[in-house]
Amino acid sequence: MGIIGVRELNGNGLARHLTASSPPSIHGGRYPRILEALGAEDRQHLLSMAAQRLVRKGQYLYHQGDESDALFIVVSGRVKVIYINEQGSALTALYYREGMVVGAHGCTEWSGRHSWSAETLVDCRVLRIRRTDFIDFVQRSPQALLCVLAITEFKNEQLKKVIRVLAQPMLEGRILMAVRHFGALYGFDHGDEIEIDEHITHQEIADMVGASRQSVTTLVATLERSGEIRRVGRRLFVPAPDAKA
Repeated sequence: MGIIGVRELNGNGLARHLTASSPPSIHGGRYPRILEALGAEDRQHLLSMAAQRLVRKGQYLYHQGDESDALFIVVSGRVKVIYINEQGSALTALYYREGMVVGAHGCTEWSGRHSWSAETLVDCRVLRIRRTDFIDFVQRSPQALLCVLAITEFKNEQLKKVIRVLAQPMLEGRILMAVRHFGALYGFDHGDEIEIDEHITHQEIADMVGASRQSVTTLVATLERSGEIRRVGRRLFVPAPDAKA
């Protein structure tokens, strides 16, 4: 699985770290962070059942088809969830950052095997929680149950957006929708414009739209000339939805 080390943190310090690491100026819908949503007692209980682990860049938390026996909370770093088709091509569905839960579909008794693979984009620290422990925790905590429902609904909405991106017939349209999607998830609101987090690369856009990085780079330049995207160094800007309307 690629996990190479374990280091424990004080529960209160970890909760403060995850809360502080969440960007304050994110535009649009924000991924529900379970450690922020829980009360102090529930949060300590959840942390007490978790093992913190270091996972190196390019390793996997789990593979598509693995038994769904655990879920993970990202302490630091970035993780992408990908689907690999029968031809071996990978399509990125979602990206996860600090405080987000990866593999949350494994928190119910009827979950069987993972439908996706979760790969680290950088060295990551994660909390691993056994599914059976988490099921017991959710059954005892109404707050935890509400947070699981919120995470599930949020993920469903993001997957719908990914489907709409892929349904675009022209690659240029898919790229523009993907960039706007990243802006809604990870963008910084500057009023008339949304700044896309510079960690979102052309390769990551390509992985989402099913294209080569070279094609994305070429078409981003085309979108820049048309005014749909503005670029400053490695940073991309798109008009805010209200400004566009």
